[in-house]
Amino acid sequence: MLTRWTGVGFKIIVLLFFTLWTIVPIALVVTNSFKKEMDIFTTTPTLWFTPTLTNYFNAFSKGDFSLYFINSTYVAVISSLIAVGFGTFAAYGLTSFRSKWSNTIANGFLLGKLVPAISMLLPLFTLIRLTGFLGTLVGPIVAHAALNLPFIIWLLMGFMRDVPKELNDAATIDGCTKMQVFWKVVVPIILPGIAAASILAMQYSWNELLFSMQLTDMDTYTLPVGISTFVGAISVDWGKSSAAATVTMVPMIIVGFFVQKYIAQGTTSGAVKG
Repeated sequence: MLTRWTGVGFKIIVLLFFTLWTIVPIALVVTNSFKKEMDIFTTTPTLWFTPTLTNYFNAFSKGDFSLYFINSTYVAVISSLIAVGFGTFAAYGLTSFRSKWSNTIANGFLLGKLVPAISMLLPLFTLIRLTGFLGTLVGPIVAHAALNLPFIIWLLMGFMRDVPKELNDAATIDGCTKMQVFWKVVVPIILPGIAAASILAMQYSWNELLFSMQLTDMDTYTLPVGISTFVGAISVDWGKSSAAATVTMVPMIIVGFFVQKYIAQGTTSGAVKG
């Protein structure tokens, strides 16, 4: 009995530690966004202070933050649609049209995900520069779609393998073509997986910094790049950067709250069942 309670207590302590590890940094950022500069740089952190919206006003009015917000929304939505669209068709092709090359192609996609992302920066930068899209929103859209594609393919392949073969056979006997089976049978069943893939792709694009920084200019900065401009060579504008980071977190938190059921179902339904 004592051993059982000891195990439960240990689990509670571990969960509490990781909860604080996650929440405390976020709470500090949100708190700093409402603080005046003198309260942020005080030697002893203060829990009681007079809140102000000056940092939010400065971030939006003086830092072109509203433009960065629009750019990030556009890039995240378009790149996710592209990645999920191509990924869904690719996953269906690899699971439905079986051949001796199917596993090789699937492993090739997985290899693309295992390679460090930074190693793909130079080839993508060169291709986008040669096509004349450097400094436009097309650059990060293409980069984010390409980086998300291998993960989406593997995620959706797991879902499609769980679709009962009898349903596909029954639709085929009824005269459906492969594409009709895809739209009428497969897609409705794997909608939770598509929803999960879409949200995870958007989340990655929304937070990605490296490729966005190298492929955009001042008029096409995304939110992470815009926040990085508050970091100077000598000092950091903690007030504006905290306000910008807080506003950046809110959309994904809201979206995640409403679709968490689909994310949980999407990331577990394709697992191997024992």
